[in-house]
Amino acid sequence: MALVHPFLNVELFTLIDVWFFSNEVDLFIMEFWNKLYKRRKSFLRLRECHVRQKINYQTWLNTYDDIDFFRLFRMQKSTFYKLLATLIEVDVIRLIHKKYRGGNCVVQPEKGLLVFLWYISKQDTLLSIADRFNLVPSTVMSIVNAFLYTILKLKSKYIFWPKTNEEYQHICDEFSNYPNVIGAVDGTHINVKVPSHQHDSYVNRYQNHSINCMAICTSQKLFTYVFVGYPGSAHDSRVFSNSSLVRHIEQYGKQKYFPRDEYALIGDSAFPLKPWLMKPYSRRNNLTRKERHHNFCLSSDRVCIENAFGILKGRWARLKFINTYSISKAIEITTAACILHNYCYMNDDQWEEEIEIDHDNEEEEYVDDREAYRLAKEKRDNIATFLFNNRI
Repeated sequence: MALVHPFLNVELFTLIDVWFFSNEVDLFIMEFWNKLYKRRKSFLRLRECHVRQKINYQTWLNTYDDIDFFRLFRMQKSTFYKLLATLIEVDVIRLIHKKYRGGNCVVQPEKGLLVFLWYISKQDTLLSIADRFNLVPSTVMSIVNAFLYTILKLKSKYIFWPKTNEEYQHICDEFSNYPNVIGAVDGTHINVKVPSHQHDSYVNRYQNHSINCMAICTSQKLFTYVFVGYPGSAHDSRVFSNSSLVRHIEQYGKQKYFPRDEYALIGDSAFPLKPWLMKPYSRRNNLTRKERHHNFCLSSDRVCIENAFGILKGRWARLKFINTYSISKAIEITTAACILHNYCYMNDDQWEEEIEIDHDNEEEEYVDDREAYRLAKEKRDNIATFLFNNRI
């Protein structure tokens, strides 16, 4: 084993080491040298040799076929290169496309994106990812943070509310069972590691620590709104009421998000009934045939948001449990996964495998505005009559 000077980076006493073939000689010389140069703060250390897999990242890009690459990195090669070009374009401070300024070689953007996709699509530890890509864990963490920062800059471009009348009408036409729907809303729990002093706030009804991810999507499973980070102990209706969407509607009116009175979201029984949010009739009452038919039509269209969550967690398996050092980092990872979900679907890169999603379906009927609640019930009754009269 060779001894290395920490500043000059030269091997010392190599011949002695080869001659004696003994670690004891190495340790004796190292101790003698350190005592001799203690005042100069010049010390010897034993060089650590790490044996890792010699897999070049180009192997995955050049030799793996599309199917195997898709299974490993959760996206097609064509989508990978498009995403890489998009990220380099928005990376104005060159976090992922660094210049070489001496020292160790910089990680190429292609390898960095492979590392990030491996991290977010699996439950592997930083140590196992570092071993696979011939890196150290600290470098893997730096790569993940750099790509998180860059991907989050794409949120407004790939997760957006419809803007034109044509976009509103196109979304409505895609929902085939319920009229004038511009999105389905629901929430899901993302299991996370929580600091010990915050355990109680983040315990959900399944006795796990989690944060809430509330989202709205179209029938094509594209997210148009995402609100992430509320503690898992909160009910869906509370998360919804405290979201930026509802706060903006309450402060400035619904015209920006619902330009026509006919437009509405659809949600399950956990959400409040509003003129712009339709929910099923309560199962606590004896429902008529018309009301049961209404609930069937609404649920048939609303299932797309549950499918979207199932695909999101199935594709980006890191969301099954995010073991990070802070809640804010877990929020960033979840939001980045939603952005990647939309990016892939917009590039016709779909993922069919889902996981079963548990969601809050406890009925809650909190009325904060009686006049708005009366108008919402009247609107729902009119829709139920229309659906029942036009049933096949």
